[in-house]
Amino acid sequence: MLGFGCARSPEAQTARYLDRGDSYLKKARYREAIIEYENALRIQRTDPRATRQLGLAHYQLGEFGQAARYLLKAEELAPDQLDVRLKLGALYILDRRWKEAQAEADYVLARDPRNLEALLLVADAAATAEEVESAVQRLEATRTALGDPPRLRVALANLHVRKQDVTGAESLLQGAVQEDPKSIEAHAALAELDLLKGDHASVEREFQAAAALAPLASPARIRLAHYFVLARRSADARRVLGEVTAKAPRYLPAWRLLAEIALAEGRLDDADKALKPVFKRNPQDLDGHLLKGRVFLARKSSELAILEFQQVLKLEPRLAAAHYQLALAHLQGGNVQQAKAELKETITISPDHVEARLRLAQLNLEAGAVDPAIEDMTRLVAAQPRLLEGYVLLGAAHLQKNEPGKALEIYRKLAAVAPKDPRSPYLVGIGLLAEGKLAEARKSLETALALAPGYIDALAQLVRLDLLDKKPEAAVGRVRQQIEAAGDSGGPQELLGGVLETQQKSELAEAAYLRAIELEPGLMGAYLGLAQLYTRAGRLDLALLKADEALKANPATSRSSC
Repeated sequence: MLGFGCARSPEAQTARYLDRGDSYLKKARYREAIIEYENALRIQRTDPRATRQLGLAHYQLGEFGQAARYLLKAEELAPDQLDVRLKLGALYILDRRWKEAQAEADYVLARDPRNLEALLLVADAAATAEEVESAVQRLEATRTALGDPPRLRVALANLHVRKQDVTGAESLLQGAVQEDPKSIEAHAALAELDLLKGDHASVEREFQAAAALAPLASPARIRLAHYFVLARRSADARRVLGEVTAKAPRYLPAWRLLAEIALAEGRLDDADKALKPVFKRNPQDLDGHLLKGRVFLARKSSELAILEFQQVLKLEPRLAAAHYQLALAHLQGGNVQQAKAELKETITISPDHVEARLRLAQLNLEAGAVDPAIEDMTRLVAAQPRLLEGYVLLGAAHLQKNEPGKALEIYRKLAAVAPKDPRSPYLVGIGLLAEGKLAEARKSLETALALAPGYIDALAQLVRLDLLDKKPEAAVGRVRQQIEAAGDSGGPQELLGGVLETQQKSELAEAAYLRAIELEPGLMGAYLGLAQLYTRAGRLDLALLKADEALKANPATSRSSC
């Protein structure tokens, strides 16, 4: 009886679960391992071994939100577990939390100065030009001592790319492939470099080589599928992912990417279908629930999306992506204040979350809170001087504050960063208009239109200038010329209708508005133009009909605005 009692003690039960979990983990049977470790934690909630192993198992399955929860607890219970810190560092990189990732790498390197994984983490965490240079020097100093492994060369190559040294990066990667032709990382990095150079034939060849070397259920296959998505070859992406899900159905990243592709293509039922195996394997899959919430957003079901994102945050309260998506759901539901609160929380957790900063600045501008928007966008463009959207919002904020000179200065900086982007001369033109420099503005707007024929915003401003100069025929000719150059579309036809209406050419204006609606049935301005045209002509029945059609085209529009 004594032996039986000892076998059933909590300690003995925990040990048995842990041993079984470790056995499954070694065999890469991660789902079974998770069950055993969870059983162990039901008996001893703070067992450091079970907590650590559970985090590592979730990490291997690509369930990063759940992995982070257990790895953070494991680090708290046993701070000197270097492998836990390295995995946490990798998760911080995914969440763009560079300082936290750097701190984990520094902790490891202080105890193991030649730890390759920690050195690679240093390279990934380098966020500024100074940090990139420091990381290069740190890795170069250890190359010989570590035997110059291909993975270190890949990390150095990535740093050289960030220094704009494509030649140096290419030399390092070619050397890595020559040293180890079976290096998955080297082939994948060469593919990324070829993508940067625009050599698409080489991109596909290298991604294919990496995928062929890797197991079926591997990130290399996912990267290949991602490339096909980027190249607008979604059928090829689905083919690659279909092979993975058919032969390795437990590999959830493939199912998630299938759902992502379906969502992007508006195939919402297919997205739901792809997510079912994810939730069958892991009902608490955070990435799966994030995708499910985005599907609800696409269906305009903001309340269900909010519930989905809140469920994610119950499991992982500091997941920046969930706070950001929850903000979008609140915006869709009309709750701007709650959306702003979630965006602020996103930025608190992940200060480098660009989309959240841009969205919050836009909401501040819409609310008239110009100074916070200026302050935030000034910091953002200083940290990311090639981020065009930051300049756009910063200039708009200065215009809203009636500071056209400062807005023009910002837009000129944008033009220096992106001279071939049609927004650059367009916004410079807007700044010049605000300063009353009409002739210079016209030149800049015409440059924008030359860069992008059919650019409706630039075209509308030029038409406005033609009308100010009392040259309506020139305005009509300009619009028709753009329709011929860029192809017939709703926006120019709507604009044409407005110009013809100013000339009191009602029948031609009506025809242009009707053509605009035919080309783009959701174009609100064309419906409203027709309604106003019919009202002035005393054809109130037709005016009301067009107002109703406008409401159907955009249900958010109030009848009073029609």
